[in-house]
Amino acid sequence: MQTVVDFREEVSVTRSSLEGSTRAPAGIERGGCSIVLVGSWLALPLNGCEHYEGAYIHSCPDRDELIPVVHARQADWLLAGPELDDGDIQRLFAGANAVRENVRLAVLGHARDWRRCDRWMRRGCRVYLEETIRPRRAAAAIQAAHSLGVNIMDRVFSEVLRERATGPAPHLTRRERDVLDLLRRGLRNREIAGALFVSENTVEYHMRHLLSKFSARNRMEVVERAVSLGLA
Repeated sequence: MQTVVDFREEVSVTRSSLEGSTRAPAGIERGGCSIVLVGSWLALPLNGCEHYEGAYIHSCPDRDELIPVVHARQADWLLAGPELDDGDIQRLFAGANAVRENVRLAVLGHARDWRRCDRWMRRGCRVYLEETIRPRRAAAAIQAAHSLGVNIMDRVFSEVLRERATGPAPHLTRRERDVLDLLRRGLRNREIAGALFVSENTVEYHMRHLLSKFSARNRMEVVERAVSLGLA
């Protein structure tokens, strides 16, 4: 179960101080996803706006301008640049929430810093991406999280976190992979033996190896752990 931290601490700016600037930004159609990038990102030009199939990324390199930009662009998402530290992100997200109550948080991070990814996903970050991702793919990931209501983590981080949670993936022989695939489909030992043209004793031999390699107590756990490691 994830632990979520509430970042909406008290800030000096209120929604009422920004009245009069409520029109949607030019060019954003109904249903579009508005993303404000705070900080720098080498993949995106400074002070620009990029459009990717319904998602709009507005660059805001000056942190002091974030609150009026979030309001003017009617931001759905705050995208934190990779150079921001935890304190910066927390403060800026709190400010964005003061003027846009439902704004969500996405973060760009360094590939090796999986601890930061884990920390922010636990704090309620909805999307965490590796900083070298292309803007179009980043926009697609954020738009998917926006429309489907899911959390998204870049594979480079999820693989490390999964390995730390479950241990490294075991090496399987070709025949063990064959048995695992049929086991995942719900076949019994006799049926697996028939499908592979081997004896039932041979299947039981491979099954013992699978149980040992996945540290599993039964066939169901073998499948569950293989799926969690991306092996089935």
